[in-house]
Amino acid sequence: MPVLRHIIADMIFDLHCHSKASDGALSPAELLQAAEDANIDLLSLTDHDTIAGYLELREHPTSVKLIPGIEFSCQWNGINIHIVGLDVDPDNTQLRIAIENQQAVRIERARTIAAKLEKLGMPDALEGALKYCSDPGRVGRPHFAQFLVEAGYVKNAKQAFDKWLGNGKCGDVKSLWPEIETVNHWIQESGGVSVMAHPLRYKLTFSKLNRLIRHFHETGGRAIEASDQQGNKNLLKRMQELSTELGLLASAGSDFHSPEWAWCRLGQVSPLPSAMKPVWTAFKNTPFTAAIDIN
Repeated sequence: MPVLRHIIADMIFDLHCHSKASDGALSPAELLQAAEDANIDLLSLTDHDTIAGYLELREHPTSVKLIPGIEFSCQWNGINIHIVGLDVDPDNTQLRIAIENQQAVRIERARTIAAKLEKLGMPDALEGALKYCSDPGRVGRPHFAQFLVEAGYVKNAKQAFDKWLGNGKCGDVKSLWPEIETVNHWIQESGGVSVMAHPLRYKLTFSKLNRLIRHFHETGGRAIEASDQQGNKNLLKRMQELSTELGLLASAGSDFHSPEWAWCRLGQVSPLPSAMKPVWTAFKNTPFTAAIDIN
């Protein structure tokens, strides 16, 4: 299989990125053009709790192989966790119901965040956030961050998260999100592959990360974002070893949001661990589905 191995080794892919359909800076069409400019072969647009961006692109002529994707918010032991669904059926009824549920949660969550910010002397936050996201069902913390910057409460989005919106801060409202097993079920029912997103970003000890990954796997999770350019190398290695032991597939993505974010450019993805099978081996209809054994 030398030719196939060569194709896989040279393939440029990005299986986690965002557009204006959620909290990204580019429209879906602009994102696709950026992917073409970056010579990306395999792309999944994984907007938060919506497939609207993918639906806009699926009939768009392009050299990029598009994989239907979505990123769901959920929780585990009171911690906000993100699960990416790859190769989902965008027309699946269960998926559409799940998206409606998540968007209703987002509306309630946005009202709660706005009320908390108002108590701290920052009124009209929801109206301000909606200037950057016209659909209340898609509003997220980055839109509140943009409002806080514009209103002069903080200098930049990072400061907004550090002071008001990040984990453990007043804008960190997660009690409304479903549990991991619910999200895994939604993705399974829609024919997709559940992928744990950026596991090292949750800032867990390895003991807690071990429990999280095992729970994810036991409840239907099938893959994990197994490459990380910025995380703790020792923790990354132990996470990869655990994922290999459990038989999880390897995925990776830039988590691209904006061309201005130099640390996560579209297509800027670390190589997958050689001991793990790539997630696209589980996809239903891609040119790479047959590439089960690439080592």
